[in-house]
Amino acid sequence: MAELRWILLAAGLALIAGLYLWGVRARSRSAASEPGRTLAVEPPARPVAQAEAAEPARLEPQVRLDERVPEVHEVVPLVEVDSEGSYTSRREPTLGQRLTATPPRPEPAAGHASPPPAIDDDVDSQTSIEARAQRIVALRVVAPLPSRFEGSLLHEAVLAEHFEFGRYQIFHRLDPLGRAVLSLASLREPGTFDPATMAGAAYAGVAIFAVLPGPVPAQQAFEELLAVSRALAGRLGGHMQDERGVPLTAHRVARLREEMLAFDRGRADPARR
Repeated sequence: MAELRWILLAAGLALIAGLYLWGVRARSRSAASEPGRTLAVEPPARPVAQAEAAEPARLEPQVRLDERVPEVHEVVPLVEVDSEGSYTSRREPTLGQRLTATPPRPEPAAGHASPPPAIDDDVDSQTSIEARAQRIVALRVVAPLPSRFEGSLLHEAVLAEHFEFGRYQIFHRLDPLGRAVLSLASLREPGTFDPATMAGAAYAGVAIFAVLPGPVPAQQAFEELLAVSRALAGRLGGHMQDERGVPLTAHRVARLREEMLAFDRGRADPARR
C-alpha cells in the first residue's frame, strides 16, 4: 500500500511538472512571434496648412460697388397707349410754350441791310417783369387705368361745363368779354383736339389750366378750375391729380390756394414781385 501511494505521488508531481513546462514553452513562443505581427496603423493626419493647400481655394461671389444701379425711370419707361392700341412715349402738352411765344421779326427786303433793332430799356424791363410774373396753374382729370375716356362722352362733358373749341385747337371757358379764364387740353402730345373725330378716339385724361394773370383774380380762377375739374371727374368717372400727376389731396389744394393769394398780393403790390 505504501509503495502504491509513492507511485501515485510521483506520477502527480511528474504531471504537474509537465504542465508547467508546457505553459512556459507556450508563453516563450508567443513572446517570440510578437514582433512579427502585422499592425494596422492609420497614417498620421496631415497638418492643417498642408490640407488647406491641397484643397482648391473657395471663391466667394463678388459685388462691384462702383457699378451704378439704374434708376426706376431707366428700367421701366413711361408709355401711353393711343387710340389705335400702339405704345408711344408719353409727353406733356407744350401749349404753355406757345402761349408765351414771341412773334417772329419781319425779314428785311432783298437788297436792303437789316437795320439794328431799336433798344428800349423801359419796354424790355417791363416785358421781363411781366414774363417773370406770369404763371400757369393746372389740374388733371384722368381715366382709371387701364380704361380711357370715350371721345364723344368727353366732348359732351366738356361742352356741359361751358367750354368752347377755339384757339390752339383746344377748349376754352370764356368770360363775358370773350377772354379765356380756363383752357382744356389733352394729356396726349400735342394736346390738341379735333371735334370732328373725337367720337372715334379714346383719351387717357385732360389738363385744365389757367394762365395768370388773367381776366379774373388768381384766387377766382383757381376756384373755377377746382370746381370744373371736380365736375368733369364726376361726369366721366375719373380721378383728379395736380399738375405733377400726383393724386390731388386737401393739403395740396390748401397749398395752391395760398399760392394764389400770394400771387394776387404780389400783383396788387409791385414791390413784392
